[in-house]
Amino acid sequence: MMRFEPPSRREYIRDQKMRQGRRVFGVFPAQYPKEILWALNILPVEIWDPPVKTTRADAHLQPYICSVVRSGLELVLQGKCDDLDGFLFPHTCDSIQNLASIVNDYLGIEKPCYFFYHPKAHYGPSSRAYYLEQLRNFASTLGKRWGAVEPEELERSVSQGQQTASLVREAYDLRAAGTLGATNEEFYGVIRQGEFLHPDDFLPLMRNFLETSKGRSGSGSPVILSGVLPNPPELLRLLDELHVRVVEDDLLNCSRRLIVPPVSAADPFEVLTEQYFLMPPCSTREGSIQARLEYLFEKVERSGAKGVIFWIVKFCEPELFGVPQLVEEIKKKGLATLVLDSELHQGPSGQIRTRIEAFVEMMS
Repeated sequence: MMRFEPPSRREYIRDQKMRQGRRVFGVFPAQYPKEILWALNILPVEIWDPPVKTTRADAHLQPYICSVVRSGLELVLQGKCDDLDGFLFPHTCDSIQNLASIVNDYLGIEKPCYFFYHPKAHYGPSSRAYYLEQLRNFASTLGKRWGAVEPEELERSVSQGQQTASLVREAYDLRAAGTLGATNEEFYGVIRQGEFLHPDDFLPLMRNFLETSKGRSGSGSPVILSGVLPNPPELLRLLDELHVRVVEDDLLNCSRRLIVPPVSAADPFEVLTEQYFLMPPCSTREGSIQARLEYLFEKVERSGAKGVIFWIVKFCEPELFGVPQLVEEIKKKGLATLVLDSELHQGPSGQIRTRIEAFVEMMS
């Protein structure tokens, strides 16, 4: 396929505000009901790994806070979020909660801040009732300032969300089967456009990607990526260079929240609730180690992966807590494992390259 050139996020946001009349929210990781925002003509723009150099955020954060939070705060402090109409902070981890307090309570940012609290495992009937109520309250709270959520618009947005999940799932299925002719860098370059593109634009992008990329993938060592997000991009290029094929992933930023099965219900809030509880196990939702293992082994079985790379953002506590147990059990299955932790945008050093090369030899 032709090399994918992503659109400029800044220019796209400006166009959405000026030509489409949409409001724009900065949304911090990770899971949130984007369909409610779409229904209110609000474009969610996710803030995961902005390419900013940290100069001011360190004064507000402890040195052991992850760079996802650090770079997100830096983006705000540098004034690069001034064009946004508001912020949304999901209850993902303690560090994101701390960031929410800093931005909302201490910086004097005159923009509305919203919060979304999803339940943590163990799940039961009360969890479902709680989540459904959270969705309704979230829509009601937004409606007080941005206009009531129209049922028809919410149904349309939920439908677009399901179409998006279906296309992403198809891309993952083709890749796992070895019939998607895209490099690691190209695959994630396209998938991650959903972090800021409106579904009106992301859906045709995904359809075009699938249409132009179907075909046999190149040969190489098949692996699974597990962690938070595929950053730095230089590491994806290194895997491509070493003929390592990512055939599946267990990334918070990608499959853990983007791939959900289709759900049918008369009430769109019920659809969103059911989808939440069908999402894959995740450390940020306090999923069990056993559930994570079963999820990973299913991916190994269907893709033929020979190893798992745990690609962790440094100081990400939810992810790091489970890695030792996951590695131990995966090794018992005869699979190669590699644990890497790095800051965002920190290109692979010579040492990391050597470790990856040794990992590839181990799989062979």
